[in-house]
Amino acid sequence: MSDITPPPEAEVAKGLRAAQAAAPTGVTSVDPEQLMAMIEALQGRLGALEAERDAGQPAPVVSTAESLRDLLRVHAAHYPQTDHGDVLRLADDAVDAAKNSLESGDGGILHQLADKLVRAMKKVDPGPGDHHYFRQAMGFADVHLHDAADQLKPRPDRAPAAEVTSSQPPARVIEGSVTG
Repeated sequence: MSDITPPPEAEVAKGLRAAQAAAPTGVTSVDPEQLMAMIEALQGRLGALEAERDAGQPAPVVSTAESLRDLLRVHAAHYPQTDHGDVLRLADDAVDAAKNSLESGDGGILHQLADKLVRAMKKVDPGPGDHHYFRQAMGFADVHLHDAADQLKPRPDRAPAAEVTSSQPPARVIEGSVTG
C-alpha cells in the first residue's frame, strides 16, 4: 500500500481563493434590449424545431381517427357474418371530422361522433373472447378520440362571425300574409 500525503492546508486554501476569484460573482446589470433579442432568438429556434418535428406527421387527432377506422376494418374483415356497415360509416365520418376539426380548431363534433361510435360498437360487440381489434377500437373511440379532440387549439384566425345588425327598424309581420 502506498503512502499518500494530502497537500498542505495552505496550498488548499490558496487554490480555493484562486477558484473563487476566477468565478463570476453574479450579474450586476442587464441590458433589456440584449435580453429581449436573446429571448426572441430562442423563441424563433423553438418554433423552427416544432415545425421541423411536425413536418410530415399527421396531427394526433387525425391519426387517432384513422387508427380507429383501420382497427374496425380489420375486425369487420375477421367477422364478415356481422353487419359492420353503420360502424364503418361512422368511423369514416370521424376521420373526415378530424380533418375538418384540425382546420377549425373545434373538436365538438368529434366528441359527438366518438359517443355515437361507442353506442354503435356496443350493438355489434362480438361478446366474450379474444377480439383484440375490437377491444382496441373501443378504447380508441371511448377514450383516445376524446383526448385527441381535447388537444385541439382554437384558431384565432377563425373567430366567430360578428352579429348581423341593421340600421332599419324590424319589418312588420302581417298575420296570414306570405310576403309580409
